[in-house]
Parts: sequence; C-alpha cells; structure tokens
Amino acid sequence: MPTPLRRRSTGARTLTTSLALAASLALAAAPVAAAQSTTQPSTQSTSQTDGTIAAGSLGSTAGTPLPASGSLGSLAQPAYADYVALGDSYAAFGDQTELADGATAQACGRSATNYASVLGTNPAVGGLTDATCGGAQIPDLTASQRSGVPPQFDALDSTTDLVTLSIGGNDVGFGTIVGCITKQGPFASVPNCQTAIGTTIAATIAETFGEGGEIDDVYAAIADRAPGATVVATQYLPLMPAEGGSCSFTDQLNPADVQWARGVAEAINDAVDAAARRNGHVSALPTSDVDRSACAPADQRWTDFLGGAPTNAAAFHPTALGQQAMSDAIAAAI
Repeated sequence: MPTPLRRRSTGARTLTTSLALAASLALAAAPVAAAQSTTQPSTQSTSQTDGTIAAGSLGSTAGTPLPASGSLGSLAQPAYADYVALGDSYAAFGDQTELADGATAQACGRSATNYASVLGTNPAVGGLTDATCGGAQIPDLTASQRSGVPPQFDALDSTTDLVTLSIGGNDVGFGTIVGCITKQGPFASVPNCQTAIGTTIAATIAETFGEGGEIDDVYAAIADRAPGATVVATQYLPLMPAEGGSCSFTDQLNPADVQWARGVAEAINDAVDAAARRNGHVSALPTSDVDRSACAPADQRWTDFLGGAPTNAAAFHPTALGQQAMSDAIAAAI
C-alpha cells in the first residue's frame, strides 16, 4: 500500500483575497501557485532541448529567448500514447468561460483551454487524462481533495508514458504571499513582507522542494505507478513584470514587497527545477523577448491579475494564451 503523501497546513488551501486596490475576488477554490523552470535533458526524453532560466510566477520572462522547437510537432503518429496531467490551478485553469466537460472538471474549475487540453490535440500525443484541480496540494495526489474529486494518482498506471506535473505552490503558501503583498487580512498593517513572512516562506520552500523533501516523494510515487513515463514539471507563468516595469496594479503595491515577491518566485522556481533534474526529469517554462506578465496588454499577457474580461482568466492565473505557450514549451522539452 503506497504511503500517503504528507500534508502541511499553511493556510494556502483556502484564501479569500479582497483586493481594495481594484476588485474583490475569491481564491478559495484555487489559491495561486508559483514556480519557475529551466528546460533540461532527460534520460527518458525523445530529444534534448537546452533552455534558459527565466523568472517565474511573480517574476518575469522578459528578455529571455523562446525555447527551441521540440520533437512533437514533427511526428506523424503518437510518441506518447497515454498522457496524464497532474497538478493545481496553474495547470487546470485558462479561459474560465470554457470549462471542460464532466462533474469533476467543473468542480475543479478545469478549463478546456488549459495546457493539457492544448497538448492533447498534438498528433504526437494519444489519449489524455486530465486530473488537474484548482487548489491542489501535494497530498491531493494520493488522497481525495474533496467529495467527487478522486486522488490524482488514480489516473496513473503502467501504460502511462507521459506525465505533466504542476504542484507545490499551494504547499509553500503562495496564497499567503499574495495576501501579504496586497496587504489583506492579518497582513493589513505589516510594514513589509520580507520581515513578516520571509523566513517562514524560505524554510517551507526548502522543506517542500529540497532533497529528501515532499516533492521527491511525489516523483518516487509516480515512478512506482508509471515506471515508463517521461515526466515534465511545468512551472508557473509570470505575474509581475521585470524590474523597472509596472502597471496600475503594481504601482499600488509596496515596491519592497514587489521586489521581495520576485525573489521568492525565483527561489521557488529554482527549487522546482532542481527537484525535477535531481529526479531525472525535465522542467518547462515558455519564455519571450517581450513582456508577457499580467501587466502586459490583454492580448499579449500570459497571466491576469484581476481575471474576467477580456481574457476570461481566473484572477492571478494563466490566460488561454499563456496555456498555449506552456503547451509549446512542453512540446519543446520532450
């Protein structure tokens, strides 16, 4: 009997962030997650693709090159017959006016425009089982997240040959980070987030993603259930613009908190990438030489601060354009 993965209570599972800056929004169904990646070669990959480190969810990808074209687009028949997508809201969400079919998909807020759905249309990918779910934490991979939502690992078996994984951001308390930089709830009067929660967040990142930590248990469990699978750890798309960039939303935040949040995102991203490589897999993040942050024009941004029209994204989550870019990065990585 597999050992259940560990759960840490960080306050990140349910978070309502009422943004006096622009709008009130609820993130209870799916707190924000963050990470970053470098595309690295894998012993299980069909091709090797070199990449560059790019800043992640609260950071920026501005000024970094696009990944090289991957192997999938050139294949006439499926290279991966059984694809399973695992993860949290950064994998599950997209255009939230286009939810996937089925009660579980609806309960998880799973968009028909998420990167798994886009990648699943590639002729080099066969059947897709999308088990992603908004708000997921590491233990939800092996235990039911809530009524009607089975453990995500139930989707894996010995025939699974491709897995994408987006997990850990909620475990390290990314919702808490968002609450702090927007000065909500208990953080309303803190002078800066580095002082208030910086040490705790850094320790939790190390515990979750460090060697021998929870994420290593995840990779071991995937190997037990799907021993022949190529695994791609997907990272989280940029919210904040690069240093020096801003927009009306970020202009209303404490500049010190914005700078700290970028650093935290980069630390998470580095840890996620290191964990993927340490376990013999790859990680992927699309990069661009133009701003794709939530400060970018609506038709260019990969994430959205407030959500809703015109992108129809969930607040603080990827847009459909961002999910398309992530799908392309995964294809390049494998």
